[in-house]
Amino acid sequence: MQKNFSRKAGNLVTVAAAAVAVSLGISIRPASAEDVTIGVLVPTTGVLAPLGNDMKNGFALAAKNATVKGQPVRLIIEDTAANPANGLRKAQKLVLEDKVKLLIGLTSSAVTLGINAQAPRLNVPIITTNAQAVPITGEQCSRFVFRTVPHDGNSAKAMAAMFEQRPDLVQRNWFVVYHDYAYGRSNKAEFAKVPRIKIAGEAGRPVGTADWSSAISQIQASGADGIYLALAVGDDLTAFVNQARAFGLKYPVLTPVGIPDTMLQALGDNGVGMLAGGLTASWMQEADNPKIAEMVKAYHKEYGIVPGYQAIQAYAGLQFTLAALEAAKDLTTNSMIAALESTSAETVVGTMDIRPEDHQGMLGVYVAEAVKLNEPKYGASVGWKTSTHLTWDRVDVPPSESGCKGF
Repeated sequence: MQKNFSRKAGNLVTVAAAAVAVSLGISIRPASAEDVTIGVLVPTTGVLAPLGNDMKNGFALAAKNATVKGQPVRLIIEDTAANPANGLRKAQKLVLEDKVKLLIGLTSSAVTLGINAQAPRLNVPIITTNAQAVPITGEQCSRFVFRTVPHDGNSAKAMAAMFEQRPDLVQRNWFVVYHDYAYGRSNKAEFAKVPRIKIAGEAGRPVGTADWSSAISQIQASGADGIYLALAVGDDLTAFVNQARAFGLKYPVLTPVGIPDTMLQALGDNGVGMLAGGLTASWMQEADNPKIAEMVKAYHKEYGIVPGYQAIQAYAGLQFTLAALEAAKDLTTNSMIAALESTSAETVVGTMDIRPEDHQGMLGVYVAEAVKLNEPKYGASVGWKTSTHLTWDRVDVPPSESGCKGF
């Protein structure tokens, strides 16, 4: 079985033309009857645009010059605006009109779950490289839906391991700030399962909240001395951190999986010291990971910035997907599903495998802290410095616990 996809020599389009095409949500290659066409669903507008644009860049870079079974790979990118109804409409458009072979991306858990409900009708593989709500590969698991990143339950186990190493964190009273929708509710529920955790209170707010003063007042009145952010990573999160620091809250801020590096740069000193219990990758691993180093240089050359972890996840997820398509008997839905379940592929974040019982990607994570760089690099002055690597066996949540009862 072939594990790696091949790359076609020579650009079919210029970098500038590719960037314009991707930004408009159209293919990055000239169409042909033989193209392997993949639909990409990401929010490029709205509050989750920082994630979606990072992912879009990662997918485009991974697809550049790629082929499957000797045919060029073509991406068609659609903006979901992180809205479930809009996401479903775009998914239907990609499948029914554009005739894509599969769907990938799916930043938001709510969008992913909405599309998941219609997966049998769409009848193509659906791969999320970011959404973290447990039910996606848990109680709402589907033979059509795959996830190439850890979920909230895996992140909670990573944080439990971090707390074992940091008794100073265990002793704190944590206030949970969460987005009141699928991801936020799932994440805060998993955080509450961390052994010996002490939660002083919680405040749920809708996505799109710009003024966090009422939540900050709740934190101040609660006696908390630590803040846990179960917030979707977007403009809301940076607004909260900046306002909390302005109000004088200097407590440790813990995020389950970190925030994009573009947002770290925007936060500047306010972001330094933030903790991540389950980060999948960081561009700062380039010193120890030659594949990360190669990607960082290519990404910076293409986009002028460092890749955030969502961009790295997208890049790795598409690497795995293309390897599975190459290994598939043919590009029918059943053959692609079988290949996605059985392929083991080398990616920029390491060997990637999907558990066939629930279609959960089996990937380890890192404990990380946002640090200020001694000297700016690739335009970044702050970055995620990873410390402890937690292998998959340490963060695994089996299907019997996540709720998947099979397909």
